[in-house]
Amino acid sequence: MLLILILATIQIISAATLPGETIIEPATVDLTADAATIRKAVKGWGTDEKAIINVLANRRYNTRLMLSNVYEREFERDLWGDLKSDTSGDFRNALKGLVMTEAQFLAEEMRSAMQGWGTNEDTLINCLMLTLRNPTTVRGLKSYYYSLYSEKLRDRIVDETDGTLKTFLLGVLDRGVMNETAVSDSQQAADLSEMKGLMEGRNIDGIATFLTSISLKRIDALQRTYFMETADELVTVLAEMTGHHVKDCFTSLLLAARDFDYYAAYELHAAMEGTGTDEGTLTRIVVTRADKDLAFIKNSYKKLTTRELAKDVKDDTSGDYRRVLLALIN
Repeated sequence: MLLILILATIQIISAATLPGETIIEPATVDLTADAATIRKAVKGWGTDEKAIINVLANRRYNTRLMLSNVYEREFERDLWGDLKSDTSGDFRNALKGLVMTEAQFLAEEMRSAMQGWGTNEDTLINCLMLTLRNPTTVRGLKSYYYSLYSEKLRDRIVDETDGTLKTFLLGVLDRGVMNETAVSDSQQAADLSEMKGLMEGRNIDGIATFLTSISLKRIDALQRTYFMETADELVTVLAEMTGHHVKDCFTSLLLAARDFDYYAAYELHAAMEGTGTDEGTLTRIVVTRADKDLAFIKNSYKKLTTRELAKDVKDDTSGDYRRVLLALIN
């Protein structure tokens, strides 16, 4: 990406589209013009939602962050503040994800999941799974959460959860940088022995501690060696040993370690299957993965369900929320 300043107009020359991206950014982007378009869309009576979508859904992550800065420079106003006051519901939440850093967006999602009565455990699990391969995002998430709410995210999770769920969430949050190199035969054997011992003793908390403390490559290798020895899928056996949220924790981590695109497709399918729609999961995956690997996730979704992701999203959503998701997916 090349940044150019021409007579107070900020333009960028976009990089080539990567294979996993679904966002096709114009070859040249005029950020000053983009800022003016959005300001016009939210100023005065009424809101031009289509204009907002046309800009934000066709700009990459880094471009959108630069746009937020240009908007503030040009109009001395906060872009998210203006969008927030002029939109509502799931559409507003999708826009939040498009103009905030990923760490900020996920931090706010986790905060919302722990506010008021009850806790949305599924949201906590999903947010942390989306950070699995990016320790930088995890650090930003923790830092932003503390700066915004004057408390550590870790401490809030301790207060809001208990048992193996708490052990798992804290284990993922504190994973740090893992050595994702190839796994030796001796390490695979040691991991298999450790897991079988924990399973035989039905030490569910120990399983959570073990799985969150090893690399994704080791988790993937563990699943393969377990199947080779037992002819059973580890993810299935653990699901049968556990219930509800703990089952979701183990299933999510094992699927993400083996094939992240499949994990994301699995979550999207679950979000739209049956009665009702989990718009939170739908938003988090589509918005945060559109300029990373959403194209691959779409392929995995087709293999999993035999249907197109865009078709299911169209059937399960409506209005401007539907429009912004489809713009990102297509």
